[in-house]
Order: sequence, then C-alpha cells, then structure tokens
Amino acid sequence: MTVKKKAPKKRNNGLKFKGQKILLGITGGIAIYKSAALLRELTIEHGADVQVIMTDSALKFMSPLIFETFSGKPVWTSMFSDKEMVGVRHVEISKWADAVLISPATANIIGKAANGIADDLLSTVISGAGTKTIFAAAMETGMYENPIMQQNIKRLKEAGFGFIDPESGPLASGESGVGRLAESRVIVHSLLTHLKTGRLKGKKILVSAGPTREWIDPVRFISNPSTGRMGFSLAEAASAEGADVIVISGPTEVASPVGAELIKVTTAEEMKSAIVEKFAESDALVMSAAVGDYTYPEVGSEKLKKNGSDLTLNLKRTDDILSAISGDKGDKIIVGFSVETENIIENSKLKLHEKSMDFIVVNNPKENGAAFGHDTNKVSIIDRKGSVEELELMSKGELSTLIIDRVSNLLNGS
Repeated sequence: MTVKKKAPKKRNNGLKFKGQKILLGITGGIAIYKSAALLRELTIEHGADVQVIMTDSALKFMSPLIFETFSGKPVWTSMFSDKEMVGVRHVEISKWADAVLISPATANIIGKAANGIADDLLSTVISGAGTKTIFAAAMETGMYENPIMQQNIKRLKEAGFGFIDPESGPLASGESGVGRLAESRVIVHSLLTHLKTGRLKGKKILVSAGPTREWIDPVRFISNPSTGRMGFSLAEAASAEGADVIVISGPTEVASPVGAELIKVTTAEEMKSAIVEKFAESDALVMSAAVGDYTYPEVGSEKLKKNGSDLTLNLKRTDDILSAISGDKGDKIIVGFSVETENIIENSKLKLHEKSMDFIVVNNPKENGAAFGHDTNKVSIIDRKGSVEELELMSKGELSTLIIDRVSNLLNGS
C-alpha cells in the first residue's frame, strides 16, 4: 500500500482569501454599516490583505477608525493627502489590488464608473483597475429601477465588470423592495468567483449533501448526525470555479449554498431518484451525502405506541445509489465519501473499485474534529491507483477546495 503523508505545517484554517489583496471601496450609502462587518470577515475570517478607500460621502456616515482597526492599515480618503505612498497614488493602489470590491456601491459610483468619470480617488482607481472591479449595489428601489441606472449596470456588465445584484426586503426609507445590499456570504462568494480562474466553466457538477430520514411512524425517523456543511461547501467551491452546480440535499438547518441550485429530498429513495435523473446530464458527481443504509417498509398512519414490551423493527436495506449509477459512468467523474471505523483503508478501497469511483474521501468519526457536526474534517483520499493521501485536520472549506481542485484536474486531463 502506498501512503503519501503531507508534511506537518501551519494550516490557514481554510482562509478563502489568504494571499489575496483586496481593495474595498466604500461609498456613502446607509448600507455602509454592513461594510465594517464585511471587512472583518474578509480580513479576520478569510485572511485577505485589505486596503480601504472611503469617499467624502462615506465619511459623513462613519469614521475611518473602525475600518483602520479591522484592516490594520490607514484608510485612503483623498487623491492628495499626507499618507505616504511611493508613485502615483491611484495607479499604485490599482496595481496593488488583485480585486476591487465596491460595497456598498451607490447609484453615484455606478454612474461614474459606467460613464468613465474619474473625479475622486475611488472613481479614479476604478478607472485604472477596470474589470478587476466588482460592484455590490445598494440603493432605494426607485433609483435601482431607473432606466438610466439599469443602462449603466448593463454597460458595466457587458464591459466585464463584476456585479452583485441587490436583494429585496425592507429599505432605509421604510419601504420594501429591491435595493438591499446582498448578504455578506453572497458578496464573499461573488468576490471569490471573480478571483478564480474558472477552470470548471461550462461543466455541470452534481453534489449530494446532508442526511436522509427513514420514517418509522408519522413522528419518528432513523437518521444520522450529518449537517450538510461538507456538501454545501463543495458546491460553493465548484461554483466559484465557474461550474453549473446542482445540490441534492437531505434535511438540514444549514443556509443554502450560494451559486448552486438546491433540490431538497428526505428519504434515501428520493435521493436516489433525484441523483439518477440529474446524473445523466452531469460531468461529475460528488457523493458527500450520508445516505441511510436501512429503511422501515411498514410505516403506518399512526404513531407506534408503547405497550410495555420491547419493540423490534424489521428494516430493509436501501438501494446503493453509486452502485445504481456506476454502469452509466462513461467518462464522468465520480467522487465518493466513506465513513469507516475499522479496516478503514481496505474497506474504502473495496468501495472505490466496486462503485467505479475516481477517488474516495475517507472519514473516521473517531478522530477528533472529523466527520459529522464539525466545521473541520480529517480525511484520507484514495485514488484508483491505490495511492493513499492522509490529510491533517483542516476546515471543511479548505478540504472542499482541495477536492474540487482534484475534480477539475480530472475533468481537464491534468
């Protein structure tokens, strides 16, 4: 058996933007208060190196101090100030940034960018940064739906600028409608997508997630502790690389994945039917769901009553989903997940070959921080050649990126 063990090193805890330089442009809208939380998320939670530019209007709403605290850097406010920077300021800032995120992006800054106006530091930086820029729009409904505004947005999109559409909901005016700044997780995902190479563009990725439930009566069921986090994280990682992603998920309390179509199921049979239907049009399947192995075929319409004696349930084996579709694999990529507590590698290798997987991700729930109910996981990955790569404990986000990178390499023949 070939075992490749990665040398211990300090992990980045799945920081999505480690090593990335982000310029955050903040304009004068009421949604500016959300920018402070977004900056904290980008720097502290995701490891980005962030510099901030605030417009004159933004300075009327909030002090730069909070943004300097979270970024650890001075906030830029003017083309001409006493803050030190070698070279022409707007040129150097534009060159420094891997991406320029404008959040909130008001009607004013969108209009300036769409029409080539560069009359302050931020608009001048945008002019120089070009399509490295992504706008997260926030404004009142009437302003957003104004035909001229829609024309400006269309012009920016057609020119290759990134654009995050606003959401519907209560607005600062007390009205309700489209114009709310998108949730931070949507902005983060869009920014990540903007920075990625799009290696899965045009590919269709199918991901299964979460647990299944097998009912024994109208109020009780057999299930497992899967939360769906791993599957949803895999879906977002694939989407960030440009894939069209469908997620088929059992019941979960986790927020729906950004950038993916979600199909909800409950039982193992429902999950099988959905996967068989969607697999035919997919380029790859990542089977991370914890599908129940047994079902109770005699579910009645009434609750099972206690009668003073023990209860014995005669359970029936559920159909194995990967076995059902492996005959139709063709040149599709199949990734499986395995939860084992004994003979872990041997049992997983057997599954790998029996079900025509390209590689299998092996979990041991006895490991601290691994498998169900954690934000982290510790796995081994086995490929079709029998090579085993043991990975150290890492976040599910980081593991998802690693797995999707492997899928991308297989699909692209690299």
